[in-house]
Amino acid sequence: MLEKDLNHNTEKKMVKSKNLDELICNFTIAKPEYHLKAVTKQKAGIWQGINSYKDMNMLIMRDVNFSLEVLDSKEAMAQVIKPDLEWCELHFQERVGGIPLNPGESYKIWPYANFKEGDEFLKDMEFDHTYMERFWPRGANSNPHTPCIKGIRFEYGDYSDVCKQLIENPLTRQAYLPIFFPEDTGAVGSIRVPCTLGYLFEIFNNKLDITYYIRSCDAYRHLRNDVYLATKLLIHTKEILFNNGMKDIKTGNLIMKIANLHVFENDIYPLRKKEQNL
Repeated sequence: MLEKDLNHNTEKKMVKSKNLDELICNFTIAKPEYHLKAVTKQKAGIWQGINSYKDMNMLIMRDVNFSLEVLDSKEAMAQVIKPDLEWCELHFQERVGGIPLNPGESYKIWPYANFKEGDEFLKDMEFDHTYMERFWPRGANSNPHTPCIKGIRFEYGDYSDVCKQLIENPLTRQAYLPIFFPEDTGAVGSIRVPCTLGYLFEIFNNKLDITYYIRSCDAYRHLRNDVYLATKLLIHTKEILFNNGMKDIKTGNLIMKIANLHVFENDIYPLRKKEQNL
């Protein structure tokens, strides 16, 4: 039987926002009674395949729709979004580098972990998944004696195929880069599965938009970074299209659809301090 929400507020209310600071502020204000009605409290349950967090409380917002006009400058977007910039820059280069790295190097400077004691998610020097593997799945199987990764009938595509699709058919509605794969379904084996579902690219009036679908997002550790990485992906994709003959293409909008935006109760104070210092 599923545990009931602690506040008995199970109604799903859409939250629309164009301001990242205001969106996060809903979690950081001192008195819970002043939270948006859409903010509620519940137990964390099994988190990232780990049972030890199941009795911890978290504040959540469901069905969050965040939109942002993307400026054609990573420096300008960094000023607006205020991510953990050093980690984001290294990690983004790993994502678009064409190699299905696991684990890569950026995890070593992740600002919310102490790697002197090791990473609890690193198993035999590999994670259950990386975004680099999901951007470039065709090369993710490093065993030379095993056939290339293939779907039920067809070969896997990758990020370069999505870019090629946009170049060859600018009006396509199919330019989707999935991050959540069939092997993640049901989290069989208590594995960690991606929070991101995928990215949809669409061109309207010579502007490239990106719709970012994400099932779960931590407002303290990940939200600003996820937003920034999505805007960088939009800018990077636009540059690829421009360099392949689409000289009129411009950056458009980020539309981010978050099914569950949350913060652990014991992270509210550090989140508040972090936001005050930005």
